[in-house]
Amino acid sequence: MQKSVKKRRSMTTESFLSLLLIAILVGLYFTTGGTAGFFSAQNLINVMRVFSYLFIAGIGMTMIIITGNIDISYGAVISVIAIVMAAISKIDPRIPWYVFIPCGMVTGALLCGFNAWMMAKFKIPAMVITLATTQIYYGALLLVLEGSIYNLRKNWTWIYNKANLLGGYLPLLVLFALILLVVAVLFFRYSRFVKKLYAIGNNRRGAVYAGIDVDRILIITYMIGGALLAFSSTLLATSGTRVTCTVGNAVEMKVIAACVVGGTSAVGGSGNIYGTALGALLLAIISPALTQLGIDTNWTDLFTGAIIVAAIIVSALRNLQKPGAKEANKA
Repeated sequence: MQKSVKKRRSMTTESFLSLLLIAILVGLYFTTGGTAGFFSAQNLINVMRVFSYLFIAGIGMTMIIITGNIDISYGAVISVIAIVMAAISKIDPRIPWYVFIPCGMVTGALLCGFNAWMMAKFKIPAMVITLATTQIYYGALLLVLEGSIYNLRKNWTWIYNKANLLGGYLPLLVLFALILLVVAVLFFRYSRFVKKLYAIGNNRRGAVYAGIDVDRILIITYMIGGALLAFSSTLLATSGTRVTCTVGNAVEMKVIAACVVGGTSAVGGSGNIYGTALGALLLAIISPALTQLGIDTNWTDLFTGAIIVAAIIVSALRNLQKPGAKEANKA
């Protein structure tokens, strides 16, 4: 019975987001002139690019938040990955573009895995350690570099500008995002690993008593999230010939927002990939929608913050209805 209740709640969140997105798109269609403006091919491609980097990063963040933890170093890790891949692209022009992403995945897995290792080894709260490593990663970049890597080779910027399918209407990295959406949905539905994440988020002590190696699961989860950041880094960094040390600045807040807006409980124990995908799409639409409506884009953060607050309130109200609440996780 409890399982069916959770399922209905999850579907309610997804249905609400779906209806909201449909309402926004219909309103934009009639206010911006149909296929012109917001619905122009280039604008829709740009929206899908933003959706892609938010959603790909959101897969790992969803898994982390489900366990009752957080990682606010995502933006800094994205910046480090982008700089590493950009540096590799300058070593030799013969290095193919598809070498960049695996190198970035290893970098991200190590950096985020270090966060989880510190949490497990020294029992440091996730918020504290990831805040600290955020400063460390950004500080290290600023010390090593003079702000940017300039004049990147064509086999770097090609990924963003030229790597398109279907006559240029489907960017390659957007295709990767859609493939990862399918893989993530299947992974969440059939993987025992994900079931352990829910168990940890709902009752950490109970998960330990059930024989789950909580520390090991958290380290693997953080490493998966870090590896996925390589795709987000690629999308953000290859849009021009200049990669700065702060290319991922504040991205973590948008990613967390996509997860929470999509129905992932801020205190852990519930969440799904469908919701995160819809949350990422909603956030990707906000800024260009305001632009098309002639509203100052400075309102973007206000609208985004208001949506996050509403999502957190809904999540909190749902958790109050759960028997037993979250006391077990605090131990």
